Amino acid sequence: MTPTATATNTPLPTNTPQPQPTAKPLPTNAPEDGLPSSYQISGVNGHGQSYNLSCESRAAADWAAFYGVSLSENSIQSALPITDNPETGFVGDVNGTWGQIPPNDYGVHANPIASILSSNGVSANASKAVSLTELRRQIASGNPVLVWVVGAVWGGSPVSYTASDGSTTTVAYYEHVVILTGYDETGFNIVDGYSTYWRSNSSFSSSFGALNNMAITH
Repeated sequence: MTPTATATNTPLPTNTPQPQPTAKPLPTNAPEDGLPSSYQISGVNGHGQSYNLSCESRAAADWAAFYGVSLSENSIQSALPITDNPETGFVGDVNGTWGQIPPNDYGVHANPIASILSSNGVSANASKAVSLTELRRQIASGNPVLVWVVGAVWGGSPVSYTASDGSTTTVAYYEHVVILTGYDETGFNIVDGYSTYWRSNSSFSSSFGALNNMAITH
């Protein structure tokens, strides 16, 4: 079967801007279910990725380090199977051009990364349809969260993709992985490589939703 992708068109960025400061709006929806209104985890140290498309391995290595497990970006990347299905392995060339979708150079989704982390002694649970409340619950429990987003938490559109094995999944242009380390009533604090920034609930939700609210939790 020839891999296919069907997109819902939306204007795409043509370059990779650096994250810009975003003014915080007034509080709107306070965290529910007895969670604190804000929480910040310290000790999550991000590093720049070594390859164009190794954000997943780099973020996973930084996440593992928070839990006291030393894994290199290269060791995680080299353990990933190469496939045309991001649900089972890495799609494309890690040195390829960022911003494409499968079967072109792309990256990998949560399950293969979680499997490698788990096999190296880090409790890692890959899930989709993760709510913002659950993200806050994880953070308030002292656990940073790996999340799949679009770019530097830009807006994005889901794309239905069918791999050569016949399975269908959702992909997105400019797929990227960042680490959530904190929240308040209005948004989330994010570690993205060497950068740290804040995004509003609405901006984050739009970007997170493009890939079905996919995350790895501890």
